[in-house]
Amino acid sequence: MFGQSRGLKQRVSLTAGHWLIQRRSDDRYIFSYPRSGNTWLRTMLAYLLRPDAASNPEIRDALISGVSIRKAFHINTLPSPRFISSHSWYRRGIPTAVYLVRDGRDVLVSYYHYRVTRRGRAEEESFSEFFDRYCQGAYGHLWHENVESWLGEGRSIMGERLMQVRFEDLKQETEVVLGEIAHFLEIPTSPDQLREAIEAASLERMRKVERSRLGELANSDMSFYRGGRSGQWSDYFDTSIEQRFYAVSSNALRLAGYDF
Repeated sequence: MFGQSRGLKQRVSLTAGHWLIQRRSDDRYIFSYPRSGNTWLRTMLAYLLRPDAASNPEIRDALISGVSIRKAFHINTLPSPRFISSHSWYRRGIPTAVYLVRDGRDVLVSYYHYRVTRRGRAEEESFSEFFDRYCQGAYGHLWHENVESWLGEGRSIMGERLMQVRFEDLKQETEVVLGEIAHFLEIPTSPDQLREAIEAASLERMRKVERSRLGELANSDMSFYRGGRSGQWSDYFDTSIEQRFYAVSSNALRLAGYDF
């Protein structure tokens, strides 16, 4: 019951946060489900918008603010064009958006470490127990709901105003894909600036920033920046979890272009 209540609270916060934002026709959004590379992408884009920001999380979050009830008031004070980030499902009226999607199986592994290991509770809650809580809505809406809303209704309504980007493609060809995203969002850039942005958001740089704030961590799985490893899900999914995940997520995997 507690988990479902917390999940409902997150849905309400997202809905109210978007409702409080005063819409502008030139707003540019970055949407994704949690743990899909949103922070990494925003760090690179923030550098392109303001190179002196480097890897400063406060400046990044001020330049490309996430949607919440509290942050909506800050977003309403930003000059146009505004760059806004959200983990919401598809919402009507969004003028332009990049939708960053990651293989849901790897998303759940990353989410497990973010919600459990990072809080020092790995010995108390196994991945299987986490998956049960996830399916019950303890962490808000589910991965397949997010993907289907954007790559179904969202793609149908927004057409060319919606750019789909796969996390795995961004990781494999970072400079090329980042350049395409910057062009779509009308952010002026150059090859040198793209390379500098990628370096500013590198795993080593971001972990260094994290250590300066939190100190040394017990292991890399406790870091917010785990490295975005692909295919790690096979070490966590047993046959039962696979079957349960595919039962509800097969269509979302197809829409996003993932094999299974």
